[in-house]
Order: sequence, then structure tokens, then C-alpha cells
Amino acid sequence: MELRSVLYLSCAIALFNLKGQVKDYQEEVHLSVNTTNILVGETLYFSAFIYSNTSKRLSSLSSILYLELVDESGSSVYKTKIGLREGRGAGQLYIDPAWRSNTYRIKAYTRWMKNYQSFFEQKILVLNPYMGITLNELISGNPLKNSKNIKSDIDTYGQLKNVSMDLGHLESSTLSIAVNKVERLYFPNEITLENPAVNMSTFDVLPEYRYGLVQGVVMKLLGNVDQLRVNMTIKGDFMQVSTTKTDTYGRFWMSYNPELSANESEVQIQVEGDSIQQIIILDEFYENHDPLDTSVVSILDSSSVFELVDRSVNSQIKIAYANLENDKSTNIDVFTEPYAKVYRLSDYKRFATIRDTFIELIPYVGVSKSESNYKMNVRCEIPPGMESLDKPPLILLDGLKVSPESIFNQSPNDIEKIEVIPKYYFVQDIVYKGIISIQTTSGKKKSDLSSFAKSRQFTDYQPYKASINTLKINSNLPLYDPNIYWEPIRRHNDGQLIIDFSTPRLDGLYKISITGISESGSPINLAKYFQVSKTIK
Repeated sequence: MELRSVLYLSCAIALFNLKGQVKDYQEEVHLSVNTTNILVGETLYFSAFIYSNTSKRLSSLSSILYLELVDESGSSVYKTKIGLREGRGAGQLYIDPAWRSNTYRIKAYTRWMKNYQSFFEQKILVLNPYMGITLNELISGNPLKNSKNIKSDIDTYGQLKNVSMDLGHLESSTLSIAVNKVERLYFPNEITLENPAVNMSTFDVLPEYRYGLVQGVVMKLLGNVDQLRVNMTIKGDFMQVSTTKTDTYGRFWMSYNPELSANESEVQIQVEGDSIQQIIILDEFYENHDPLDTSVVSILDSSSVFELVDRSVNSQIKIAYANLENDKSTNIDVFTEPYAKVYRLSDYKRFATIRDTFIELIPYVGVSKSESNYKMNVRCEIPPGMESLDKPPLILLDGLKVSPESIFNQSPNDIEKIEVIPKYYFVQDIVYKGIISIQTTSGKKKSDLSSFAKSRQFTDYQPYKASINTLKINSNLPLYDPNIYWEPIRRHNDGQLIIDFSTPRLDGLYKISITGISESGSPINLAKYFQVSKTIK
């Protein structure tokens, strides 16, 4: 992690004067998936539609979607966050081989939907042949069975053929498109736009309109909780810093850019002052889920078991040939600033004190030479009109704001690196003359007793991405994948809807599933079937 950006004003409250404006606005979610029947070791792809429950058109109120995979008992086994743009988003979920066969539920929602306890739920049948599948095994959740008795006049294509299919005229809309082999067991995944509106007289959770939000409340043993200074640092690939003050009830809101904190990020909240009893950070996800209704079940008949074994073999062939690639998002926010001067102390002579370290190694920082005078100054260009203002720097110790005295009390042997940004920064109502960030080796930090802090890990974030996954005949893969095409986000203009894909080496019945919302706010659910046969050349 490098200190390269100190970005965000806590502008959520100013951005949303929500009382009387959007408190009656309700958004809902639909999630289209590439399949509702999946093996462990495979990847489930999904496409999100966030829409107004009034107009039924796409909603741009939220910029982040929260998604959980919940097992039969109601326990969340996987969590992620999805970047949204203008009511659309897409992501993926790897099915862990440790998960046993059963019906799982994907639950998806925005922060704003937590105000009226709403969420979208889609059942997914996860099958684990490595833990054993038996004939007549009971599957909870009542998955439906495809009869496969489709009319015989459908088109038939040979294996490994390029297909361009005209699906007819369609009005302007936003769509997700999947082409899959028809499996014996499945769950419906059609969009309806029929969520009932609820009475929403008050709200406690603000929406994430442009950026992510961290929301919480401060509790004190003595005194008022109004106007307490709250600082936030997010430590990830890039460091983000924000500051705000609590309201009359001790509540605070601060924004962050999730694009810069996608994975393995830690948020630290620090409150300045005395007698702080507790900092409560609002959980990003719902805390509890109901267990699955197990009163209705389906039976794995002989056709289902045979199909599962065959598919398991094909899946293992695919995995053996596949080269895993790491997707890197190119959507980096313009706020990133490469001004940091980095000093790794292992590259230099270790001095006896931190004061001597700054004097001898770091010309951008001035320190008082007196042992009893705790003062630090960042040497940087002064913006016009601020010549008469003597502003202190922002000083961070392992991401927490501290005083110069706390820095001088550290041992140089415990310091991994020192980073300096010699530039004025304006963070809400505070002006900092530069930034000094010190990172200690693990466990060496000495606490600053003038503040109270709490940290929490951020859940992984998947940036907005609208890429297409499709089979490629000229690749080195054996092409035994039953999921042959996935386009999570297509913006379709009024006219003919055409899809281009390639057929795999697997004979059988295939289904093209098209789900979406028209510009006028109508649901779109289209399906077309075709056959693949090795007898067709």
C-alpha cells in the first residue's frame, strides 16, 4: 500500500437532503444468472438490474450492490459488493468445492433497500458430485424439472459452428443474454417488476449515490456526542482519508471510493476526544437470514444423476485445460495523486530517534530540534491567499491520526516506512499543510490515548464490468462447457436483436434466455431453443 491519495469530503448529507425528497423513493433489484444449476468448481455469473418500484425504469440512486450466498440454514457463505452504473452491474461467484449439494439462495440489495427490509432472492441448485450424489436423493427448495419435450421444428447446428441468430425486433432496452445447455433441474429466473411498495415514513440508512458510505454512531460515558471529530482511513492498494463531525445523536457518515479499495482493505474509524465509550459501525450486509423452507423437495432421478456425472467429467476436463487470468479493473478514479515521497528505513542508516531520522533523511519535513517541543511542518508550496494561515500537517500512524508527540515517542527500529505528500489538502472543513504517514512493522505501534478507534475489514468489491464470455472455437480449450454465452449488460437500441456465438462439443438441447427492462419500464423475458448435434456437418 502506498500513500497516493487523500480524497474524500464527507459530502453525503449535503448531497442528499433526503427528508421530504426521496424518502418515499423505493428501488428494487432483479438478478439474472447464467444458470440456476451449477457444479462446485464452476463459476456463476450474474447481471443486476436496479429499478424504481414506481416507474419500473432503471434507478441511478445507488452505486453499490450487496450480494450474499445463503445456505439452507440461513448462514451467509459468501459476500461481495458489485459496482453499479445507471442501475446496471455484473459480477461472478466461484462455487467452492467445499460446499455440499443443496439449494442455496442469492440475496441482493442496496443500502437504501435496508430502510424497508427489502432484497431480491434467487434460488441456485449447487451440486457437489465429489461428496457423493445418490439416486432418489432429496433436494430442498423444490427445483423444477425440464421435460425437454420441445417442439421438433427448432433449428439444429453442428458442433463447433459459428452461429449468428436473429431473435427478432425488440424495443430499446437493457438486457442480459445467456445461452446454456438445458439441464434436468432448474429454478425460474424471470424478471417481473412486481415488488409491492411499502410504507416508508423514516429512514436510517443513506443511499450510496456516487461513492460508498461508512456510517456509524459514537457513544460517550459523559458529555455531549454532538460535533465530535471523526476521522476515517481506508488501508488498501491506495490509502483514503476522510473526516467529519457527528450530529446531535452522535451519528456520522463518510464517503469512500470502492474502486480504490477493491480487495483486502481495512477501514479504521477514529474519534477524537475523551470519555468515548463505543464506536458502532453500521454493518454493510444484513445480519440475519431466514432458513430455507425444507417442506418441499425434489428427487434426483436416474436421468438427473446420469446427467450430473457426465457434466462433472466435462467440467474437470475444462478446468484441466483452462488458464486462470486475473482481471484487473482499468476504471481508476481521477482523484489518485502520485505525490508521495516514500522512505523505507531499511534502505538507510537507522538513527537513534525519530526526530533525527526526519532531520537527516526527509527534507520535506521540518521538526523542532528541542526535545520538549513536539512540532512537525511539511515544506510545500502555499496556495494563493493562504500565506497568512499557519496550518498543521495531517499526521498518520498506521492509518490513525495522531499528534507529533506520538510520532516522536516511536522507536526508529519499529518503523517500516515514512511517506510524505508535500501538498495542501482540503478535507471537508479542515485544511492540512501536507501529509505525513508512518507505517510500523506489525504490532509495534504505540497507541495514541487521546482518541478512540475501531477497525473493520471491507468485503471484496467487484468493479463495474460489462464484458462478454463466450466459447472460442480457435482456442486451446476442449469446449465441453454447457454455458456457451454470457453477456451481462447489453444496451439495445430499437431494432433487430442479433446474437453471435459458437456451439460446443456437447450434443443436446440449448436455451437462449434474454432478460431485461425496456425504456418504458416493461419486463422482458424471451426464450429460444435450438439443438446441437454431431451428426450435422
